[in-house]
Amino acid sequence: MRALVLVLALAAACGTDRPAEAVSRSAEGEVRPASAAGGFYPADSLELALLVDSLLDAAPYPSYVGSVTCGMAPHAGYPYSGATAARFYALLRGLTFDTVVLLGPAHTMAFQGFSISGAPAWETPLGSVPVDTAMARRLRENHPAASWIPAAEESEHSLEVQLPFLQRALDPGFRIVPVLVGSAGADDLALMAELILAEACGRRLLVIASSDLSHYPDLRTALATDSATVALIAGGDVGAFLSGTASSMLPPGVETFLCGRLPVAILMTYAGLYPGVSPMLLGTATSAEASGDSSRVVGYASVAFMSESADPGAWTIPAGDREALLTIASASVTAAVNGEGYVLPADLAPGLLLPRGVFVTLKEGGELRGCIGMTRPLLPLAEAIVEMGRAAALEDPRFLPVAPAELPLISVEVSVLGPIQFLEDWRDVRVGTDGLIIVSRDGASGLLLPQVPVEQGWDAERFLEGVCAKAGLPGDAYLGDGVTLYRFQAQVFGGEPAGQGG
Repeated sequence: MRALVLVLALAAACGTDRPAEAVSRSAEGEVRPASAAGGFYPADSLELALLVDSLLDAAPYPSYVGSVTCGMAPHAGYPYSGATAARFYALLRGLTFDTVVLLGPAHTMAFQGFSISGAPAWETPLGSVPVDTAMARRLRENHPAASWIPAAEESEHSLEVQLPFLQRALDPGFRIVPVLVGSAGADDLALMAELILAEACGRRLLVIASSDLSHYPDLRTALATDSATVALIAGGDVGAFLSGTASSMLPPGVETFLCGRLPVAILMTYAGLYPGVSPMLLGTATSAEASGDSSRVVGYASVAFMSESADPGAWTIPAGDREALLTIASASVTAAVNGEGYVLPADLAPGLLLPRGVFVTLKEGGELRGCIGMTRPLLPLAEAIVEMGRAAALEDPRFLPVAPAELPLISVEVSVLGPIQFLEDWRDVRVGTDGLIIVSRDGASGLLLPQVPVEQGWDAERFLEGVCAKAGLPGDAYLGDGVTLYRFQAQVFGGEPAGQGG
């Protein structure tokens, strides 16, 4: 059986060849048919099940396993990369997930942005896998670079080859969100990661990036190149990863460091938004191990991002870190008002380096004197506090800049935002606990912090009307289909005079 599969998949070591039979374009309402069966993996359901099960059975299990937050697996023909992919999927055996987001490169069609499938299900010889159509639609509607390009997915294998492993490893009942990644800038990649995270609250969500490593160098070059690429992934610095794997950095004989470079960047960004997540290299290989040809190879790797707790609603700032953040905020405000620079301490606690959204609020005599924040987790927490403290003191357009004489009267309050969460039903908003964000399809948006309805004495409906007004929308816009509601929690602390911040 293995010999037969090897013959079928000889052209699929990397997977740029289209199977012999063309597949008709998937249309909305039509199941996306399997296109890689018989080429990348067996078309016979029994043979496919036996092969995948044997790969999973043979996969070594690491000694330490926490909660799998997300991971990376290769997508070549199973005789080439199946054993490497199985190292990741073996960790998932018997687990239950509600939705699996699949991120993969588009090999057969070039496009800008993201193609998020609008099909109701994807088919393999093992059966159909339903698409989480509601989540897919929200991602398309709320990311300006996202759409559905049916032609891009009709013969694309990078996502499809992951499905049989999921079908054999996971408990039944999961749905998928297939996302093909075209050309995209760093901010678009980060926003996609944040929107996926917004879907993670209240559901068991798994994110998988599909990628092979180096393409077509000799074996010695492949091993060295792949080792460097895996080190960049493990390092967790998305900027360093993107610059280190840019085409300008390619050594002679290497066509790409990894074909799923941008999907992996989304994966790394997603993992970096969680506290305490660390990568675990599960295995590497090259096509030479299956083909015997070491002159022109493709590399493969499986990586799992593990955490002791992957619950985004459980993130808190401990007391010691809160004190440090208040000191930083007050010092930033004082330095900005006095026309001085502020340099962060070098020995910051790890929790202060996690990307988080944050607001800094200034009050004088109990009245608002400035409030500036960033909703998206674009900077490490401590750095964001510095920037928002300076901006609240000098750049809030509603107020004149704070003067040095006011500093003894100014109190500083910090709001550290938890993950943004999709709010399916507006009736679930909790006054005093949730902050609100509303986004309309035409791009209008508004935000109110959790403390606002408490300070104003609003009930939930008045709170929703208030966030609509903040976005310039009618007060009842939250009842319509043309908007998306998000909520977030925030840890709010402070109130000390800025002049005492050091």
